[in-house]
Amino acid sequence: MDRHKRQIREEAAARMREGKTPLLELAREYGVSTNTLRAWLRESDARQKALDAAKRVGAALSKEKLNLASQRQRLLMHALEQSPATIIVTDAEGRIVYANPRFVETTGYQVAEVLGKNPRLLKSGETPPEEYQRLWKTILSGKVWRGVFHNKRKDGTLYWERASISPVFDARGKIAHFMAVKEDITAFVEAEKARRRIEARFSAVFAALSQAIVLLDRDGRILLANPAAAALFGQALKPGEAFAELNLRWLDEKKHALLCRELPLFDVLTKGREKVVMPKVGVIPPTGGERWVSASAQALALPESLETAMLMVFETSHP
Repeated sequence: MDRHKRQIREEAAARMREGKTPLLELAREYGVSTNTLRAWLRESDARQKALDAAKRVGAALSKEKLNLASQRQRLLMHALEQSPATIIVTDAEGRIVYANPRFVETTGYQVAEVLGKNPRLLKSGETPPEEYQRLWKTILSGKVWRGVFHNKRKDGTLYWERASISPVFDARGKIAHFMAVKEDITAFVEAEKARRRIEARFSAVFAALSQAIVLLDRDGRILLANPAAAALFGQALKPGEAFAELNLRWLDEKKHALLCRELPLFDVLTKGREKVVMPKVGVIPPTGGERWVSASAQALALPESLETAMLMVFETSHP
């Protein structure tokens, strides 16, 4: 994740905490799902908790007298041992000199098994060599590297982890150790993959439907529209566009002109009706020519936000 993306996620998380902008509106603004927004908020909260914990340790250390080195060491060791993140410390050559209990839980290796070995024993072969080259170039230059690994446990199973690796300098300013702080994100990655698979299947089915389908939010703006709708109305239906402002002319059964907002379909939004059916209505797209359809509109609550929306279905009929 590059710095720009992290800034965007933190900005979105901060706005969610403020609660001034509806979640669905934020999702549209950032071009992601509400689930993704919630995941960004959880990640931001986790980072803040880790930072707060580090600050508490730092504050405690600062209060001690300089000659109480053993107490400071015990406090620091306690923080490392109790950390919910995997922590590995290597020497300057990359040999493991310390791993905390979370490392054992995540990888299945006992600490004694890995001391003196290189963390490459966790490699699954699925992380490109170029990424490791960038990693070493970054940390050897004295900077912090952040990224994601697809690693392998002792039992051969694969897992995903987000890592931050930084150099540790000695009193002369020379790199003495490297510290890696890693978080197991396997559940999140697998959930995101499953979500994308479901989304792809839904999109395929939605695109294949012969009926024209349009989903509007409570303000009458387009949330979704399938290709059949674009074909029926002779134009692209863009998310965020007001349906009533499309270049369309409407006719009632007697071929009298109707304003879009006069269609009984909109009673679902304006009068709180659950469902409206219009057996016959005419529409004239910008390309010309009367098209006669049967139409229905139904109220529904959007997933997660439970905001009111309207699903409209149009099916070609004969005049």
